[in-house]
Formats: sequence, structure tokens, C-alpha cells
Amino acid sequence: MAGLLSLDSPPLDPSSSEGRRLLADELAKSEYGTEESLLRRAVRAFVEWFTGLFDGAAGDTMSRWWVLAVLGGVLLVLCLAVWSAFRLQSGRRARQAAQGAVFDEVGVSAAEYRRRAQAARARGDLGAAVLDAYRAMAAGAVDRFILEDLPGATAREIAQTLSRAFPAEAEHLGRAAAAFDAVRYGGLAASAE
Repeated sequence: MAGLLSLDSPPLDPSSSEGRRLLADELAKSEYGTEESLLRRAVRAFVEWFTGLFDGAAGDTMSRWWVLAVLGGVLLVLCLAVWSAFRLQSGRRARQAAQGAVFDEVGVSAAEYRRRAQAARARGDLGAAVLDAYRAMAAGAVDRFILEDLPGATAREIAQTLSRAFPAEAEHLGRAAAAFDAVRYGGLAASAE
């Protein structure tokens, strides 16, 4: 209690310069000190570490290796992100292909599809013959660069694209696509027509 002013002591009436000095002395005490937050300390430590990598970079071989390692790590993370994005996209394409695509298999030629269609028709499996004949037509258009090789393309999309290349056949192409969809997804039996 000795540090406290007693009630019988005279009131303080310092000059402006004396008041500033007293205030500065009071605020300099540790109880008024501001402690740096954990986040601010972590950011400051990271910045000091990162700028330390470049100290002496002109002549210090170890600093150059650290810089190259950091840049290589960043590049590796970016490459992995791009790679996984493409993998996700190809997985999405595969799911879309299973949901309405004309081609079930990859790498089958138009000639092979035609052979399959003829064999299916010969054994009386007209549904398989319709599907493989349509696939043969689409694969042939891809082979002749009339149609883009889009594994997930639907029968209707293929018919629309080919109708632009062969406008006189637009009606037949539309009916062929409808027959493909009816057999493949509608569960209808194909007829000899």
C-alpha cells in the first residue's frame, strides 16, 4: 500500500510534458504489454523462415537447394491437383457413358461391328443386330472423321451430327437412333424392318 497515494497527499497537477512522461512510464509497465497472438507469431516465424531461405542465395549453395526444394514441392502439388482433376473428369465420362452411350467397348472397329450385326441377324437376334449395325455406322463415321470420337455420345447426338453431314439422310438417321434407343433402353424387340 505504500505505493498508493494517500488521501491526505496533494492532488497531482503535472505540466503537459511531465504528464506525457508519467503516462509513458505507466504504459511501459509489463501489465499493459500486448502479447502477440499465436497466429501472428506463426505467420512471423514462417515469413522469417521463408526469407531466410533466400539469405545468401547468391553464393550459398544450401539456400539454393532449399529454394529448389520448396518450388519443386509446390510444382508437385500442382501436378497432383491437375492429375486428380483429369481422373475425376474421366470417371465422370465413364459414368455418363454407362448412362446412354452408344459404344459399350473401346477400340472395336466398324468392320467388327458390321460382322457382329450380320452374325446376330443370322442367328435371329434382331435386337443385337440393330445395336451393332448402329454402332458400325457410328464407328465408320468416326473412322472417316465425320464424327468426333466421343465415347459418351448418345444415339440421338450421333444422328444429329451425322444429319448435318448428310442432310438427305436426316430422317433415316433419326429413325435409326430411335430404334437403337427403343431396343437398348426401351426393352422393345426389333423387327426385320
